[in-house]
Amino acid sequence: MVQVTDQALDQLEALRDQISLTPEQSVTLVPNDGGELGFAISTPESADEIVERDGKPLVAIPQRLVEPLKNVVIDYVDTPEQQGFTLNEQA
Repeated sequence: MVQVTDQALDQLEALRDQISLTPEQSVTLVPNDGGELGFAISTPESADEIVERDGKPLVAIPQRLVEPLKNVVIDYVDTPEQQGFTLNEQA
């Protein structure tokens, strides 16, 4: 299972509230050209891994990304050097 830190969940929840998603929609992790990951808004597929908070889907991990990301932690950092979501391998 992909792990998501509380900081990342806070940011995903704020994003969800900011863009007024419907209850069944979530932010979905998607691969971009060049092998990077980004976010899109979608209705999760039944095979997707869903990370919820208070019963609301916050982020959907498509089935094809679950295995490659199984040892990854999605985090959010906000420092003078860096701001945004990060992917870190678990120790």
